[in-house]
Amino acid sequence: MKPLLIILTVFLLITSCCDIICERQRHAELIIEKVEEFRQENSRLPENVTEIGIDDSQMHLSYYTKKDSVVYEVWYGLDLGVSKIYNSKTKKWREEG
Repeated sequence: MKPLLIILTVFLLITSCCDIICERQRHAELIIEKVEEFRQENSRLPENVTEIGIDDSQMHLSYYTKKDSVVYEVWYGLDLGVSKIYNSKTKKWREEG
């Protein structure tokens, strides 16, 4: 009985962490989509997420950083000290940390 309980507990911990990561990924993708729409409509990057209609109270999920006039990054935490980062210049994700 104990091994089954341990396996079930580990499974629940893993799936709940995956749900958080999935939510962060979806939020990051939403930011990217809205930034690209904003760029097409305004010929510039937004200064922050409130300019694209995203409530900044959700910023604990993922973050937007304007690097310069044409490049931005969107990132979120995977684990303590490890982030997944999207760069608009390369249009690729990378892990850092």
